[in-house]
Amino acid sequence: MGKLECSGDASLQNALELVLGYLNQIPSYGHREVLILYSALSTCDPGDLMETIQKCKKSKIRCSVIGLAAEMFICKHLSQETGGTYAVALDESHLKELVLEHAPPPPAIAEYATANLIKMGFPQRAAESAVAICTCHEEARIGGGYTCPRCKVRVCELPTECRICGLTLISSPHLARSYHHLFPIVPFDEVSQTPQNVSSHGFSSDCFGCQQSLLSQGNKPGLSVTCPKCKQHFCLDCDIYIHESLHNCPGCESFRHSNSTATRMV
Repeated sequence: MGKLECSGDASLQNALELVLGYLNQIPSYGHREVLILYSALSTCDPGDLMETIQKCKKSKIRCSVIGLAAEMFICKHLSQETGGTYAVALDESHLKELVLEHAPPPPAIAEYATANLIKMGFPQRAAESAVAICTCHEEARIGGGYTCPRCKVRVCELPTECRICGLTLISSPHLARSYHHLFPIVPFDEVSQTPQNVSSHGFSSDCFGCQQSLLSQGNKPGLSVTCPKCKQHFCLDCDIYIHESLHNCPGCESFRHSNSTATRMV
């Protein structure tokens, strides 16, 4: 916290110029957004601040400001021009509320959120006895590395971008890991099993994942979770492992596998 001390006069223009340098690299389908916490009652700028605001508007950067002192015209003008919001915190709880309102990302505008297809290459690992010049280190190396499928040069690590042809090189595990983060497993429903509903609904007494008993001490049904799709029951440890590490529901995967097997048999 001692390194976070600030000194000098506040400058909105310098802050916006810094924002422009960073966010101009964001692709069109990404969010270009900045949140400014401003406690000063003036701004000391080296140039024309209005021109910088128009640059932010042209670059489609959404600027929102939370004031910690009094309302300022320039902050309100900045928010209105760029499509952001401006508010002044009344007290500590109101400040927390204003900041948390910016936690969820704003809805994407269809005009700017057009998806772009990206060409990717899936290179094969070179033979251990092969000798090739590595484009990463610019020297001859023996064994290991990957071969670009387009220009056939060698790179050491993935993911990366080929320095010769500019193709994005990636492996299938990296792509699968990204897919899991984009489409996570839905949260499991919490179920408190009692002797009555175990006997009436036929609930399983074993976890479908680790096959451990879901009964607590004294053979009393304890707390468990169930997948809303396949309706299989899991213990809390398997629930954490499935959502944080495995990224696949064993019940849904086994159900999908059994259906594909039955289709092949038919």
